[in-house]
Order: sequence, then structure tokens, then C-alpha cells
Amino acid sequence: MKIFCIGRNYVDHIEELKNEKPSEPVIFIKPDTAMLRRNRPFYIIFI
Repeated sequence: MKIFCIGRNYVDHIEELKNEKPSEPVIFIKPDTAMLRRNRPFYIIFI
């Protein structure tokens, strides 16, 4: 499983932290091992 993340896509938050505004959102991937312990279930809650 791969977890795709998008960062720096909220202008108000970027300005609040006094970060530079990128021309495009930052996209990065987190492996499931960064979020889960071995052999633990991953739940997706649909609202």
C-alpha cells in the first residue's frame, strides 16, 4: 500500500507559517510502514 500526500496546498496555512508559496502543490509518498506497525490493519473511513 502507498499513501500519497499533498502538501502546501492551503494558501492561508502557508502564509501563517511564513513559508514560500510553491507554483504547484508538493506531492510525496509515505510507505505504509511509516504509519502502521507490522501486521496491523489499516482502516479507511468513508464519510
